[in-house]
Amino acid sequence: MAKAPRLGTRLRRLRKDKNLTQVDLADQLGISASYLNLLEHNRRSITVPILLRLSQILKVDPLIFSAQDESHLIAEITDTLKDPLFEDDAFDETDIATMAAEAPDLCSALKKTYDAYKSTQSDMQLLSERLSQDLLFADSSFRLKTLVTSILSSTEIVHDNDDLSAKDRKEFLKIVLKDSESLADTVSEMLGFVGGDGFTDKSSAPPPVEAVSDFIQSRNNYFEAIETAADDFRGTLREDIAPTQTMAEYLRREHGVKVEFADQDRHDTEATLYDDQHRHLILSKSLPQASVDFHLALLCGQLAFPDLFAKIATGPELVNEAATAKAIAALSNYFAGAYLLPYDIFLTAAEKLRYDIELLQQQFGASYEQICHRLTTLQKPGESGIPLHLIRSDIAGNISKRFTASGLRIPRYGNSCPRWVLHSAFLTPGVICPQISEMPDGGRYFSIARTVTKPSLGYTQPKRHYAISLGCDVNHAHHLVYADGMNLAAPRTVVPVGVTCRLCDRPNCAQRAAPPPSQARDTMLTRKRNISPGIGEF
Repeated sequence: MAKAPRLGTRLRRLRKDKNLTQVDLADQLGISASYLNLLEHNRRSITVPILLRLSQILKVDPLIFSAQDESHLIAEITDTLKDPLFEDDAFDETDIATMAAEAPDLCSALKKTYDAYKSTQSDMQLLSERLSQDLLFADSSFRLKTLVTSILSSTEIVHDNDDLSAKDRKEFLKIVLKDSESLADTVSEMLGFVGGDGFTDKSSAPPPVEAVSDFIQSRNNYFEAIETAADDFRGTLREDIAPTQTMAEYLRREHGVKVEFADQDRHDTEATLYDDQHRHLILSKSLPQASVDFHLALLCGQLAFPDLFAKIATGPELVNEAATAKAIAALSNYFAGAYLLPYDIFLTAAEKLRYDIELLQQQFGASYEQICHRLTTLQKPGESGIPLHLIRSDIAGNISKRFTASGLRIPRYGNSCPRWVLHSAFLTPGVICPQISEMPDGGRYFSIARTVTKPSLGYTQPKRHYAISLGCDVNHAHHLVYADGMNLAAPRTVVPVGVTCRLCDRPNCAQRAAPPPSQARDTMLTRKRNISPGIGEF
């Protein structure tokens, strides 16, 4: 189990960044230098009064001493170093914690390098599949060989036969010229094939979705400026008519946007279509009211606050235009949630209703997923809700949304543990399933999961099904109505889980899809001898 983040180490680094000696800082804090030395070496806990005084002296937010960011970094580096790439190396978890505390920039660089490695691996695998299966490439390869053979043969004839007539020599040269032009076209075609989407302009940056997840995680999924903007915007709209009508009226009045509800075109796969040039928003009649309001609020935010979103969407996580654009889109969604579900009113209702999602849906007219998202954003310093984690997965196990304020480690690469309630929720569609789980490091979490289905756009369009899991550290579970009647401490109610099979050392797991890290080398040797390791067998 990785050691808890050392806040004293962070304090020492901040003090040195401000060019203060221990004596200088101790004098300003009103404590002895020896006591400060104990704090910096994690031999004494930093009390709340000292924490507040430190934030004033060092001019930093008190949240900088929060263990969450460091815990997240420790989890990321641990995941990285568990890769088979490092199977011959042993890394002490205490050393990882120390590295995260003392050299966070170095950790970030390591994570970025590993992201690039995984991206390259993925591209190589995809390229291999394309080269082995694609008929177009096979045809191009055949033409390439044919043209090279033809050019070589014609050139040899011209070279080896001095008695060729001028007419014949010219004819062979025409063949060479024609085949050379065809060869150039074929080579260009093949280069375009292997250098197409996904293989050109690649950088060491993680995919935009992952970059945005890191961006949101680093800011604890709370954006004060957007909350303020949503409150101010709400004050400019009429309160005597329904939100749908007042937002449509605002869009028409302030931005010249015409809002229209139309039957879904059988060739159309989008629930909303916005033509920026003609200022025309078309909403499908298939959308439920909660989705209609959200799409309208989303467009209101995009048109009213583009500069604000662009200003916020900056940081080391967003290293290219694609990631920045994705972050701006995420911030626009955040605005829509903040406008429709006002922070103070929503937090009060959540605590009063004990985080009953269905009752919150009824009170605010929002969808299940919208409520879950908003619950994870209640992280205002001094006025926060329960620190929650949220995961969304499709039926194939692909995680499309992840955020953790609870401390739960959510895998960045590959699928999550099959024993998570997130996956079993697909067995009982529409039913909220609770679970108390225990990670290999002893951490316990209370989670619920339920499936959601996106609005159907017609018989010809396949429906999209997801499972959404929301949870917290088991110590906060009593605040949630879903934990009522459960013995939160009884061993029989606790499900042993892992992060993902690749990172889990639990023995005798019937659902294991990959060997545990400690057995990875033996498994590889077994496979080399063509003996099945028996993973997943009954």
